Amino acid sequence: MVEFEKLVDSAIFQKLDKPDLKLLQNISKIKNFNANEIINYENDEITKVYFLLKGFIKIYKINRFDNEIFLYTLKSEGLITPFSLFEKSYCFSNTECMESSTLLCVEFDKLHQLLLQSQTLAFFFYEQLERLYNSLKYVINREIVYDGTAKVAYMLTNSLNEFNILKKQDVAYMLNIQPETLSRILTKLKREDIIETSADGDVIIKNGDKLAAIFM
Repeated sequence: MVEFEKLVDSAIFQKLDKPDLKLLQNISKIKNFNANEIINYENDEITKVYFLLKGFIKIYKINRFDNEIFLYTLKSEGLITPFSLFEKSYCFSNTECMESSTLLCVEFDKLHQLLLQSQTLAFFFYEQLERLYNSLKYVINREIVYDGTAKVAYMLTNSLNEFNILKKQDVAYMLNIQPETLSRILTKLKREDIIETSADGDVIIKNGDKLAAIFM
């Protein structure tokens, strides 16, 4: 059984009152995962619903050529596992820890019954699922609507700190483009006076409106 105090102290569960937290506590446990440890594989039947409490999670799929197709990452507290209450649920992707991470593991069959009992918990999980689906909407835009330049412009606009922290090959992987393509796009954006780079190589946005117009 998960320690009640850890749920109370977690920012993501602040909206829930103590009775609902107690109900969730009774069907949950906290588990620590190591870096590079797999939480679940694509097409696994969902028996547990996971919340990220602390750490860094990567969501990806494998294509028929055994290549990784990056979808998105999760760094903030929140639901990791999309699920359905109306049919048997299976994992739609692989989930891997990028660093040592702490997760809340909720028994799925017991959660199903619990959501029928508590309207507050049902709404809480609805909000969490909506957050995940918004992440998937971005993936659809990135992979179907956006070209390489729009992908880079979107990340620079919305995740500049992450862009500057990561190695360029990791950024290219996350955007599903080649590192050489990323370099050409950055050079183009510099030439158009939209961005510049600092002495230590960090990207600085000079014209945010023009950058955002690329993917709007």
